[in-house]
Amino acid sequence: MTISSQDGDPAVNGQFNHLRSATSSYWLNQIEKIRANGVGDLVALPQLIVCGDQSTGKSSVLEGITGIPFPRQEGLSTRFSTEIILRHSEIETTTIVAKVRPHVSRSKKARQVLCAYREDIRDISELPRVVQDVSKLIDLRDGTKDSKGKAFSSDSLRIEVTGPIGLHLSIVDLPGLISVPGEEQSEEDIAVVAKTVKAYVKRSRTIILAVLQAGNDMANQMIIKIAKHYDPEGQRTVGIITKPDLINHEAIPIMTRIFQNKGTIKLKLGFYLVKDPIQTLNTMFTVTIRKAGNHAPPFVLPDEGENDEDAYEELTDEADAEEDEATVGSDKDQKRGSQAVYDEMD
Repeated sequence: MTISSQDGDPAVNGQFNHLRSATSSYWLNQIEKIRANGVGDLVALPQLIVCGDQSTGKSSVLEGITGIPFPRQEGLSTRFSTEIILRHSEIETTTIVAKVRPHVSRSKKARQVLCAYREDIRDISELPRVVQDVSKLIDLRDGTKDSKGKAFSSDSLRIEVTGPIGLHLSIVDLPGLISVPGEEQSEEDIAVVAKTVKAYVKRSRTIILAVLQAGNDMANQMIIKIAKHYDPEGQRTVGIITKPDLINHEAIPIMTRIFQNKGTIKLKLGFYLVKDPIQTLNTMFTVTIRKAGNHAPPFVLPDEGENDEDAYEELTDEADAEEDEATVGSDKDQKRGSQAVYDEMD
């Protein structure tokens, strides 16, 4: 089976083959085996997370990184974390398996029920149905007026993709942060989402992909405030700017400085700009950063000549460093989870 993009071309292919390393592949596989057993709730494991305010374009970011066209249909907002595990294999057939990883706070009985869930997905277009099925399984309300249950959950949906896809990558999609309560979202829901995002962001080996909408004040977006609290030096935060067509003419100089990592928000790993294939970019902003072009990649860097392959390589290097550090770990981590780690790796 082939995972295809919206225009019918293979979405994930071998274009990044030379970026894969045997070391990365080995450690990613070991880490995912450990994480699947819930050890990640006790020990800080390397991971990439995509997070930001609601409706900032996280789906476009996920598709740009993984090559998988995630659904964007109405009412399918992320209400629990989704762990996407891509594993390259020489086998001809691509397999997609959906599982549920219950939160550590679940009772033993509930964990058994959730862990028993497994769905073999024939095509990625089935993902909306899988999300709905999992939502019912973990007792989330369906959005109707009389529906009961929670709006958000701390459990995780795992999507495991294995085949000739050219990538070894693990990334977590988190629910969008909510600023104010609405008809379907209460103060309690806002708190649950914030707690979930903070639980991932605060882990010392998490690489934070902070999705920022260009039309909004960057410094006041919730994800920046959370990231600065847990990563004050910006050592493990990547700024990903979306919806550049919403930039006002007056804001172009300010946005350009931010994009070039010269503004009030400074990140060691810098900023990326997502070029929406559907909408037209703000021409003046594009010219300002000298990146106009008919065949531009989905991610654009402020340095001329870099593209999505460069972006992936930078993230790969950062992940490799985190993997190396994770193999050592701190004394505290080892005391809390070493036995479970060793048992799984044996």
